Amino acid sequence: MVNVARSRGRAKIAFGLSMFAAAVAIAWFWYQGEPGVGIGLAALLAIAGYWEFRRRIADARRAARAESERNNINKR
Repeated sequence: MVNVARSRGRAKIAFGLSMFAAAVAIAWFWYQGEPGVGIGLAALLAIAGYWEFRRRIADARRAARAESERNNINKR
């Protein structure tokens, strides 16, 4: 049984960790005197985190829909 709410929660946590890593990258490279590198890396981490978030949500929805269709076929 697919729990979409749990999958959404886990996706949000993973996205939050990506955003945290992006903030750490900016702070670290700013401290090192290379703010451009930090901003570039942060943008890459943010885009990848958002991409993964959307993929996880879509996978959970797709799995829930397939399970629902399978249950409807079994009831007939």
